[in-house]
Amino acid sequence: MSVPQTSRAQAALKKASSAFQRSQWAEAVKGFQDVVRHEPDYFDAYPLLASALERAGQPQRSVELLMAATQRFPQEPTLYLRLGNLMAGAGDWARARQCFERASQLAPQDARSAYNWGVALQELGQPAEAIGAFERAITADPAYTAAYLALGLAYQATGAMEAALMALDCAINITPADPRLHIERARTLLAMGQLPELLAALTPLAERFPAEVEIQNLRGIALKQSGRADEALAAFSAALQIRPDAIEPLHNRANLQLLARRFSPALEDFNRLESLKPDLDWLPGLHLYTAMHLYDWRGFDQRLGAILQGLAEQRRAVQPLILQGLVDDPAAHQQAARLWMNTVSAPAQALPLTTNHQGADHPKAKLRIAYISRDFRTHPVAFLMAEVLELHDRERFEVIAINYGAARNDAMQQRLRAGVDGFMDVAHLSDRQIAQACRELKIDVAVDLTGFTEGARSGIFAQRAAPVQVLYLGYLGTSGTALYDYLIADPLLIPPQTRAFYDERLLVLPSYQANDRQRPRPALHTSRSELGLPDDAFVFCCFNNPSKITPAVFQRWAAILAQVPGSVLWVLEEDAQAAGHLCRHADALGIGAHRLVFAERAPREVYLERLQMADLFLDTLPYNAGTTASDALWMGLPVLTQLGQSFCGRMAASLLHAVGLPSLVAEDAEAYVATAVRLALAPGSLAAIRHRLKTERLTLPLFDTPAFTRTLERAFGEAHRARSAGEPLQDIHISPAAQP
Repeated sequence: MSVPQTSRAQAALKKASSAFQRSQWAEAVKGFQDVVRHEPDYFDAYPLLASALERAGQPQRSVELLMAATQRFPQEPTLYLRLGNLMAGAGDWARARQCFERASQLAPQDARSAYNWGVALQELGQPAEAIGAFERAITADPAYTAAYLALGLAYQATGAMEAALMALDCAINITPADPRLHIERARTLLAMGQLPELLAALTPLAERFPAEVEIQNLRGIALKQSGRADEALAAFSAALQIRPDAIEPLHNRANLQLLARRFSPALEDFNRLESLKPDLDWLPGLHLYTAMHLYDWRGFDQRLGAILQGLAEQRRAVQPLILQGLVDDPAAHQQAARLWMNTVSAPAQALPLTTNHQGADHPKAKLRIAYISRDFRTHPVAFLMAEVLELHDRERFEVIAINYGAARNDAMQQRLRAGVDGFMDVAHLSDRQIAQACRELKIDVAVDLTGFTEGARSGIFAQRAAPVQVLYLGYLGTSGTALYDYLIADPLLIPPQTRAFYDERLLVLPSYQANDRQRPRPALHTSRSELGLPDDAFVFCCFNNPSKITPAVFQRWAAILAQVPGSVLWVLEEDAQAAGHLCRHADALGIGAHRLVFAERAPREVYLERLQMADLFLDTLPYNAGTTASDALWMGLPVLTQLGQSFCGRMAASLLHAVGLPSLVAEDAEAYVATAVRLALAPGSLAAIRHRLKTERLTLPLFDTPAFTRTLERAFGEAHRARSAGEPLQDIHISPAAQP
């Protein structure tokens, strides 16, 4: 620091510096002000006065001083750097960016200015621009670890994962003992889907940095994505042993317990999360959803009310799929879908829009259809779609299955691999890479069979994988965005009065659901008594997931049982706690726990055989049976449903219309109860229905898979024709009388 030229300024500087060292900020401010007054061209006084003002709790005066100083000393980078730091501290990142940029321009050799410039750009949501600033900082100081770390994060944000990895490797080479660098490198490998390399790196890191919660958390995530659920749970638990109140591993463990159908421990984890972080995104819905699997309805109305209030306030209270099982309200479903998609599915940088591949000038070219899912395995989606994939007209269509789930060798996946023209395992690829692969394959129509169900990757469609993008089957409702050009439906699922609650255009088929005529139809080898059922009682059943059974649904069932003497209700049992809860509800409603019979989950053929033991399947609302209802009808078991307002609340009605049984669709709760009682007390009617289902099922529209496939092909062809012709998107209705 230079010395003032005048004696008065020198004396004031000495006094002010002494006060500054003693933390006498007011005195220091006065002293440095005296220096500036006595010698206004003495530059060193301005940064000192700015520091004293900050420490005296006057940051705005410090800003004003520095701004004035830049007028007197416009070529001094220190002023802009300090001013930028003040702006950043106040959250004014736009002005901070300007200051840091100016400081870096004036002093290109100053790594701090360039680094801060990059940080400001990152805060402003401009990671691509930040990359240049961080590279400038590294040029000025090749050993600047923080700049390499920030560069890696900026590359991550733009999707350039290979470049991010290189930057982080440079940082690690400089500072190998910093666990943050290894953690960010691990996150990059995770984003790249490099699970074997990631797990190989994390195991020694866990030993090297035993106090790092995030290393165990990332191990858990990688193990989960590798299909190693038990090891993943152990890793999340290890993270929680390090820090019991760590939110992310606790949340991850709770979700994994839920997916593994370990509902009691999952609920314990969600309870713990509620106590630690009650405002955690999506927690209210997850908590209630888990409790419903256990028939634990304590505080149901209050919890549901809080969820709906949160949704009304645009808070992240409930995931769309969970909300569908709670309220029969397509407007609320649309709102939840929009909130979810705005939160989790916007791509960092989407691929440019594509045009049609085949085009109107190639009328005889085969259309390439890509079905995209994680569920090409033993799963309800595959149970419905397998034969459709096999029956596509290979003279007109080329069918590709794009599987981002784990590669499996189960019988269903083997069948699917054999039934399509190409089967791609892409779990290791990013959303962007999968979309790019679809473009390289010149896919014309991409069909999302997953939607918002477990493992959803709507980011593939956000990158525009194909000229025509369609949502079908896995998720029964709107996506809430324009990612999908079309949602497949039928006239009953989306009536005119609810059309506004679906953001996509519609492909309206005569009948919605695909089916597989090769599904097993096992003979009856078991007696009722072997399953705990009375031999001579009327057996109502519902094998829907317990999460679909609301208190209101169970009250209707209790009313039915009360009017049909000796009848029983046969439902799924997830665990002993669940059975105990439902028995207590039955006692409270006056029907008695002895009227309930519980079934454990069973292999598919055993489950299909069991359906023949029941007399009437009672459906749920607001979320109907889908594949389960088709299974029941396939096995000759009549299904009774109540017609809802939403897509998922009208699914069973669609199926019943497709087998010619509209009389089993009740218009309201009262009619639902009355119809169930009437059928139970007049078994002859049910016997006639069962006979028709068993003898005529292959002639019914629901199970006429060849006709359904031709209809679906006409829909895809018309959607592609309209896109190729550049026509505005509009609903497309496919008539049952139309010819290929």
